[in-house]
Amino acid sequence: MSLPLFCAVFMTNYLERLIYPLFLLFVFWLPIPLGGNRPWAWSINEFFVAGLLLFCILCFSTDHWLHQLKRTRWVLIPLAIFTLWAFIQPVLPFGSFEDTGLALVSSVKTLHYLQICLIASVVITNMPRLKALILVMVSSGVCQGFYAGVIQLVDLPLSPVFDLPNGHRASGSFVYHNHLANFLMINLCIGFGLLISQLQDSQKQSITLSAQRFFAVFLSDKAFIRLGLIIMVIALVLTRSRMGNVAFFIALTTGSLLLLLLYKNKPKSMYVLIASLFVIDTVIVSTWFGLEKVKQRLVETSLSNESRDDVVYAALEAIQHQPLLGLGGGSFYSSFQAYNNGKIQLFYDHAHNDYIQFVFEYGLIGTSILAVAVVAALLKSMQAFRNRRSRQMKGAGLGAFMAILGMLIHMSVDFPLQAPATTIYFLLCLLIAHWAFAIPAVKRKRSDD
Repeated sequence: MSLPLFCAVFMTNYLERLIYPLFLLFVFWLPIPLGGNRPWAWSINEFFVAGLLLFCILCFSTDHWLHQLKRTRWVLIPLAIFTLWAFIQPVLPFGSFEDTGLALVSSVKTLHYLQICLIASVVITNMPRLKALILVMVSSGVCQGFYAGVIQLVDLPLSPVFDLPNGHRASGSFVYHNHLANFLMINLCIGFGLLISQLQDSQKQSITLSAQRFFAVFLSDKAFIRLGLIIMVIALVLTRSRMGNVAFFIALTTGSLLLLLLYKNKPKSMYVLIASLFVIDTVIVSTWFGLEKVKQRLVETSLSNESRDDVVYAALEAIQHQPLLGLGGGSFYSSFQAYNNGKIQLFYDHAHNDYIQFVFEYGLIGTSILAVAVVAALLKSMQAFRNRRSRQMKGAGLGAFMAILGMLIHMSVDFPLQAPATTIYFLLCLLIAHWAFAIPAVKRKRSDD
């Protein structure tokens, strides 16, 4: 072998080993720069991801690409079609798009999301890597929860990193407290699935062995995951987000019911885990850290006092002018004011309802394309939970289902999909649903299971 060829092979192998940890580092990094919701932040992320995708193209064979992309095709194909739609939508001759600049920015973001899904699809190839990805996501959520909670509890006037003003609601490194709430909700759901994946199957055992396993839990990684969930619950309550807390509670209740109804050979520890989540988290911890304030905000919510509803009604009227095509990606910011009927005194750059905003900007055509990916992921996650024998895959499927359900609920009253960090974590949950169904399980004799 010639020296240049040897160097090329060596560099290719080196880059191939480097891509996976770099991707995990990127996933952990995503929420730190203001949730990626500033031009400088998403520009850095877009350049990094483009370079990482280039490395993937250079390092992985065509067979590897085809095999791995086949597992997640029901996410990738709709997202690819939607990306194409986002680029061609502003130049359609029969459209009425007023701001092509914002449409281009939105289209590049969509391409960025597609690139991330492509990278994830080719690097998450087995169960240990899937578990590592979920651990990184949950760890990022725990760090955000801890950071947000500490800042809120010590009552700092400005955040120590970006000097953003701190109000009475925790926001962490995000600009908007509801984005933090959504981010925590996603990670709480997949963290719950991670805990479920580590439960032992039900079997008869002596009192001594039961006691040994009980105390061993406090020294295992399950204890740290459980502690992380408590930290995130505290931070979620401190956001004072009404629908963020409601979405998590509904997702948790749904997941618990699915476990009780469909999980075979239920271990006793499952009942303890479910009870602790409801009793310790939602009653004791949340009461100490301000659940009553969230309840008060829910009680005081009045349609007559919420201008968001007027925004939704005005946006629905605007949609009637271009229901199929929409007004262009990112156009709500610049186009909505033309449809203001005079009842709305504040400036709204988002619809506070992602369903409405997506139809407003991308029309029924674009929104329906994305709906295919979401529905397919919901079905795959349930199939993984019901049909897979592996505890790891059952837990991953359940966690993905809960996260998707929580996001669909939260989207009805807010705009979590307008922040890059929450959007990418949601897309990763769609991919996790398909991986949980398709990735082969590791045999139990190996330590990875």
